[in-house]
Amino acid sequence: MALLKKNFFHAVPDSLPMHIVVIDRDHHVIWLNKTAMEDLNVKSFKKVQKKKCFELLFGKKGMCEGCPLPIVREERKLMTSVFEDTESGRFMKIFIVPLLTGEKLHSMDELYVEVVQDITDQKKAEEELRKLSDFNAAIIKNAPVAIFTIDKTGKFMSVNPALAVISGLGEEAEKKLLKFNWLQNQYTINSGLADYIRRGLEGEPFELQDFPFTNYRGDRGQYLHFRGVPIRDKEGNVECLLCIIEETTEKVMARIQSIQDAKMSVIGRLMTAVAHELNNPLASIAANSEFVCELFEEMKKEYNDERMDEIHQSLEAIQRESFRCKKIIRDMLDLRKKEGFEFKKIDLPSLIEEVLARFDFANLNVDVSLSADNDIPPVMGDVNALNQCFSNLIQNALDAVEKREKGMITLKVTKGNGEVIVEIEDNGVGIHESLIDRIFEPFFSTKNDGKGIGLGLTLCYEFLKRMGGKIDVKSTLGKGSLFRVILPATKES
Repeated sequence: MALLKKNFFHAVPDSLPMHIVVIDRDHHVIWLNKTAMEDLNVKSFKKVQKKKCFELLFGKKGMCEGCPLPIVREERKLMTSVFEDTESGRFMKIFIVPLLTGEKLHSMDELYVEVVQDITDQKKAEEELRKLSDFNAAIIKNAPVAIFTIDKTGKFMSVNPALAVISGLGEEAEKKLLKFNWLQNQYTINSGLADYIRRGLEGEPFELQDFPFTNYRGDRGQYLHFRGVPIRDKEGNVECLLCIIEETTEKVMARIQSIQDAKMSVIGRLMTAVAHELNNPLASIAANSEFVCELFEEMKKEYNDERMDEIHQSLEAIQRESFRCKKIIRDMLDLRKKEGFEFKKIDLPSLIEEVLARFDFANLNVDVSLSADNDIPPVMGDVNALNQCFSNLIQNALDAVEKREKGMITLKVTKGNGEVIVEIEDNGVGIHESLIDRIFEPFFSTKNDGKGIGLGLTLCYEFLKRMGGKIDVKSTLGKGSLFRVILPATKES
């Protein structure tokens, strides 16, 4: 055992803050370092010599579970193992390696170096890190907002389920988006979002409130609350961009609707006041003009004067325009009228067929089609009001396609989530984007030929609102318009 005599080289293992033990092939302790002796409270080496390592180090009666010594004996190479001491709750990492002496030893003389390191603190830190990682992953996975990362080239690195909903890609979101370069997407570039992302990847955080954007596939416009946070490495260099997106489309549309309702309410009250003030004078003008016209017919028989025809035409114009003004006032008062609505169940496809039957399409160069889903549920509404709404919308579509070589008007009735949706689409002149928000205002009209006074869509808006419904429009100048009427289905449906 001259190899193990205490000499200069004993200072090295004695200085290390871990247990170092020399054992034979049967686990008997041959030698242990100073750290092990102090930690195990061993006063005399002779008292522990030939004890087995698992007995001395861990107080066990048998070999530790997963002990690497049998494998080391066979394969003659370093092996490691980690086990938990159930009594103390501490984790130990064991390294065992053959002790190379430079001599060929007999089997009973084979010695092994066993290093035992207490890694309890490390395991606790790893467990805390794992829990934190799982916690963060659960938050990201179940968050109601989209959370994802983009690398420095603009490609998606990670996505969460909420992004699948916002992007409209569903289960295919992760497959389609990972490695997809968002900076090269045309909709990202056109909206200006690509510029913000580039600045974020350069280290500038940003936040965009109610940002208008067209989704990944380009088939749906939406509003987004978008935050971009640069993620840096330990040197402070930007590694990627953390993006957090919340879709605010419904909030924005509700806010726009609220503003529109408030505006219409103010305009409506003003119109009512003006209408009441004008109603009596106009009634007097209309009655007197009608009386004068009748009187003039008798006077023409007594006086043969060319000017009489001119005077008669002027009187008829006064009478005609006064009645037109009375109709305008009646329509204006209808907007504020609360009584007179008679709610009952209405079959919309049948009602629309009746409205279409009143138009003389045979003499018009227009293709008109109506389709409806099966089992369309009834809606609750006023028959007269809905008749007027759809008559106005169909007449507007006819006016829009009037100058087309081949006009087309398509009506579709579909059922949604507790709703009945009527779409009226034409291939007419369309509406300029800047005018879309104004078309439901009273007296606003896009027709330049004197057709209508701009109250038809206002009536539609107000009537549908009072029936719990709504109307919206999409239009492209020169290509046509699509009006959507949405009404709640009856509760029984």
